[in-house]
Amino acid sequence: MKKISITLLGVVCLFAASAFAQDFRSEINVQGTANFTASTNDLFSSRPATTSGGFLAGYRYHLLPWFAIEGDYSWTRNTQNFLDPLNLGGLQTNVHAITGEAVLTASGRHRVRPYGLIGAGAVMFRPTNSTANALLGFANNLGLGDSQTKPAMVYGGGVDIGLTRFMALRAEYRGLLFNAPGLQIPGLNLVGLGTPGFTHMSQPSVGLVWRF
Repeated sequence: MKKISITLLGVVCLFAASAFAQDFRSEINVQGTANFTASTNDLFSSRPATTSGGFLAGYRYHLLPWFAIEGDYSWTRNTQNFLDPLNLGGLQTNVHAITGEAVLTASGRHRVRPYGLIGAGAVMFRPTNSTANALLGFANNLGLGDSQTKPAMVYGGGVDIGLTRFMALRAEYRGLLFNAPGLQIPGLNLVGLGTPGFTHMSQPSVGLVWRF
Protein backbone atom coordinates (compact mmCIF):
# COMPACT_ATOMS: atom_id res chain seq x y z
CA MET A 1 0.00 0.00 0.00
CA LYS A 2 2.86 2.35 0.80
CA LYS A 3 4.43 1.80 -2.63
CA ILE A 4 1.06 2.32 -4.32
CA SER A 5 0.50 5.57 -2.42
CA ILE A 6 3.94 6.87 -3.39
CA THR A 7 3.34 5.92 -7.01
CA LEU A 8 -0.06 7.67 -7.09
CA LEU A 9 1.43 10.77 -5.49
CA GLY A 10 4.17 10.82 -8.11
CA VAL A 11 1.63 10.52 -10.93
CA VAL A 12 -0.46 13.40 -9.50
CA CYS A 13 2.63 15.61 -9.19
CA LEU A 14 3.66 14.74 -12.74
CA PHE A 15 0.25 15.66 -14.15
CA ALA A 16 0.21 18.93 -12.13
CA ALA A 17 3.68 19.89 -13.37
CA SER A 18 2.72 18.99 -16.94
CA ALA A 19 -0.47 21.08 -16.77
CA PHE A 20 1.43 24.08 -15.37
CA ALA A 21 4.07 23.75 -18.06
CA GLN A 22 1.34 24.14 -20.69
CA ASP A 23 0.15 27.42 -19.15
CA PHE A 24 1.78 30.74 -20.01
CA ARG A 25 3.62 32.19 -17.04
CA SER A 26 4.07 35.79 -18.23
CA GLU A 27 1.52 38.46 -19.16
CA ILE A 28 1.83 42.05 -20.35
CA ASN A 29 -1.24 44.29 -20.03
CA VAL A 30 -2.15 47.72 -21.45
CA GLN A 31 -5.43 49.31 -20.31
CA GLY A 32 -7.31 52.57 -20.61
CA THR A 33 -8.52 53.89 -17.26
CA ALA A 34 -11.12 56.23 -15.80
CA ASN A 35 -10.19 57.85 -12.49
CA PHE A 36 -12.66 59.03 -9.86
CA THR A 37 -11.18 60.56 -6.68
CA ALA A 38 -13.29 61.03 -3.55
CA SER A 39 -13.46 64.47 -1.92
CA THR A 40 -11.56 65.28 1.26
CA ASN A 41 -13.15 67.58 3.82
CA ASP A 42 -11.89 70.03 6.42
CA LEU A 43 -13.26 72.92 8.44
CA PHE A 44 -13.63 75.24 5.45
CA SER A 45 -14.30 73.24 2.33
CA SER A 46 -14.63 69.98 0.44
CA ARG A 47 -11.70 69.41 -1.91
CA PRO A 48 -12.24 67.00 -4.81
CA ALA A 49 -10.07 66.19 -7.79
CA THR A 50 -11.50 66.27 -11.29
CA THR A 51 -12.55 63.05 -13.02
CA SER A 52 -9.96 62.05 -15.60
CA GLY A 53 -8.84 59.41 -18.09
CA GLY A 54 -5.47 57.74 -18.31
CA PHE A 55 -3.69 54.46 -18.93
CA LEU A 56 -2.24 51.52 -17.01
CA ALA A 57 0.50 49.09 -18.10
CA GLY A 58 1.96 46.15 -16.22
CA TYR A 59 3.62 42.76 -16.11
CA ARG A 60 2.27 39.65 -14.33
CA TYR A 61 4.27 36.50 -13.59
CA HIS A 62 2.58 33.26 -12.49
CA LEU A 63 4.45 31.46 -9.73
CA LEU A 64 1.65 28.86 -9.58
CA PRO A 65 -1.36 28.21 -11.85
CA TRP A 66 -3.55 30.10 -9.35
CA PHE A 67 -1.08 32.64 -7.88
CA ALA A 68 0.89 35.46 -9.52
CA ILE A 69 2.80 38.63 -8.71
CA GLU A 70 2.30 41.82 -10.70
CA GLY A 71 3.88 45.24 -11.15
CA ASP A 72 2.02 48.19 -12.71
CA TYR A 73 2.48 51.79 -13.76
CA SER A 74 -0.44 54.16 -14.35
CA TRP A 75 -0.77 57.80 -15.39
CA THR A 76 -3.52 60.39 -15.42
CA ARG A 77 -3.77 64.19 -15.31
CA ASN A 78 -6.30 65.92 -13.10
CA THR A 79 -6.89 69.10 -11.15
CA GLN A 80 -6.71 69.19 -7.35
CA ASN A 81 -9.41 71.71 -6.37
CA PHE A 82 -7.99 73.25 -3.19
CA LEU A 83 -9.52 76.70 -3.61
CA ASP A 84 -13.11 76.09 -4.73
CA PRO A 85 -14.66 78.32 -2.00
CA LEU A 86 -12.81 81.31 -3.49
CA ASN A 87 -13.66 80.27 -7.05
CA LEU A 88 -10.01 80.56 -8.10
CA GLY A 89 -9.71 77.15 -9.71
CA GLY A 90 -7.25 74.44 -8.73
CA LEU A 91 -3.83 72.96 -9.22
CA GLN A 92 -3.30 70.81 -12.33
CA THR A 93 -1.10 67.77 -11.70
CA ASN A 94 0.27 64.76 -13.51
CA VAL A 95 -0.50 61.73 -11.34
CA HIS A 96 1.81 58.71 -11.59
CA ALA A 97 1.21 55.47 -9.66
CA ILE A 98 3.64 52.56 -9.28
CA THR A 99 2.24 49.48 -7.51
CA GLY A 100 2.99 45.83 -6.83
CA GLU A 101 0.29 43.22 -6.15
CA ALA A 102 -0.31 39.61 -5.24
CA VAL A 103 -2.89 38.06 -7.57
CA LEU A 104 -5.18 35.06 -7.07
CA THR A 105 -6.45 33.89 -10.44
CA ALA A 106 -8.10 31.04 -12.30
CA SER A 107 -5.91 28.70 -14.33
CA GLY A 108 -4.79 29.88 -17.76
CA ARG A 109 -6.53 26.89 -19.34
CA HIS A 110 -9.93 28.57 -18.81
CA ARG A 111 -11.23 30.98 -21.44
CA VAL A 112 -12.84 33.17 -18.74
CA ARG A 113 -10.39 33.82 -15.90
CA PRO A 114 -11.55 35.93 -12.93
CA TYR A 115 -8.95 37.21 -10.47
CA GLY A 116 -8.49 39.33 -7.36
CA LEU A 117 -5.50 41.40 -6.30
CA ILE A 118 -4.11 43.30 -3.31
CA GLY A 119 -0.90 45.21 -2.87
CA ALA A 120 0.82 48.52 -2.19
CA GLY A 121 2.76 51.23 -3.95
CA ALA A 122 3.19 54.97 -4.36
CA VAL A 123 1.11 57.74 -5.95
CA MET A 124 3.18 60.70 -7.21
CA PHE A 125 1.69 64.16 -7.80
CA ARG A 126 3.68 66.40 -10.15
CA PRO A 127 2.24 69.90 -10.76
CA THR A 128 2.36 70.91 -14.42
CA ASN A 129 3.77 74.18 -15.70
CA SER A 130 0.45 75.17 -17.25
CA THR A 131 -0.54 78.79 -17.74
CA ALA A 132 -3.29 78.47 -15.11
CA ASN A 133 -0.83 77.13 -12.55
CA ALA A 134 1.62 79.94 -13.27
CA LEU A 135 -1.08 82.62 -12.91
CA LEU A 136 -2.08 81.16 -9.54
CA GLY A 137 1.54 80.95 -8.38
CA PHE A 138 1.51 77.14 -8.43
CA ALA A 139 3.93 76.45 -11.28
CA ASN A 140 6.29 73.66 -10.34
CA ASN A 141 9.33 75.52 -11.70
CA LEU A 142 8.66 78.34 -9.20
CA GLY A 143 9.00 75.89 -6.32
CA LEU A 144 5.59 76.82 -4.91
CA GLY A 145 3.44 73.88 -5.94
CA ASP A 146 5.83 71.18 -4.74
CA SER A 147 5.71 67.60 -6.02
CA GLN A 148 4.59 64.99 -3.49
CA THR A 149 4.68 61.20 -3.27
CA LYS A 150 2.13 59.33 -1.16
CA PRO A 151 2.21 55.65 -0.12
CA ALA A 152 -0.92 53.82 -1.24
CA MET A 153 -2.79 50.57 -0.70
CA VAL A 154 -4.33 48.99 -3.81
CA TYR A 155 -7.02 46.33 -4.09
CA GLY A 156 -9.33 45.11 -6.81
CA GLY A 157 -10.29 42.41 -9.23
CA GLY A 158 -11.28 41.69 -12.77
CA VAL A 159 -11.75 39.12 -15.48
CA ASP A 160 -9.73 38.05 -18.52
CA ILE A 161 -11.66 36.72 -21.52
CA GLY A 162 -9.52 34.75 -23.94
CA LEU A 163 -9.61 36.01 -27.54
CA THR A 164 -6.83 33.77 -28.84
CA ARG A 165 -4.29 31.48 -27.20
CA PHE A 166 -1.95 34.43 -26.73
CA MET A 167 -4.34 37.37 -26.20
CA ALA A 168 -7.19 38.22 -23.82
CA LEU A 169 -9.58 41.09 -23.17
CA ARG A 170 -9.29 42.42 -19.59
CA ALA A 171 -11.93 44.34 -17.60
CA GLU A 172 -10.72 45.45 -14.18
CA TYR A 173 -11.54 47.57 -11.15
CA ARG A 174 -8.90 48.98 -8.79
CA GLY A 175 -9.24 51.04 -5.65
CA LEU A 176 -6.33 53.09 -4.30
CA LEU A 177 -6.32 54.47 -0.74
CA PHE A 178 -3.79 57.22 0.03
CA ASN A 179 -3.28 60.51 1.84
CA ALA A 180 -4.45 63.33 -0.43
CA PRO A 181 -1.72 65.80 -1.50
CA GLY A 182 -1.39 69.17 0.21
CA LEU A 183 1.36 70.19 -2.25
CA GLN A 184 2.61 72.88 0.21
CA ILE A 185 0.64 75.65 -1.45
CA PRO A 186 1.43 78.98 0.28
CA GLY A 187 -1.19 80.03 2.80
CA LEU A 188 -3.06 76.73 3.03
CA ASN A 189 -1.43 75.75 6.31
CA LEU A 190 -2.40 79.12 7.82
CA VAL A 191 -6.10 78.48 7.21
CA GLY A 192 -6.12 74.80 8.11
CA LEU A 193 -5.98 73.46 4.55
CA GLY A 194 -2.53 71.88 4.61
CA THR A 195 -3.41 68.32 5.72
CA PRO A 196 -6.24 67.01 3.54
CA GLY A 197 -6.46 63.49 5.03
CA PHE A 198 -7.08 60.18 3.31
CA THR A 199 -8.88 59.84 0.01
CA HIS A 200 -9.88 57.02 -2.33
CA MET A 201 -9.42 56.75 -6.09
CA SER A 202 -11.66 54.36 -8.06
CA GLN A 203 -10.00 53.18 -11.25
CA PRO A 204 -12.09 51.03 -13.62
CA SER A 205 -10.27 50.02 -16.79
CA VAL A 206 -10.42 47.89 -19.91
CA GLY A 207 -7.65 46.71 -22.20
CA LEU A 208 -5.68 43.86 -23.70
CA VAL A 209 -3.37 41.18 -22.27
CA TRP A 210 -0.63 39.36 -24.16
CA ARG A 211 0.47 36.00 -22.74
CA PHE A 212 3.78 34.25 -23.34
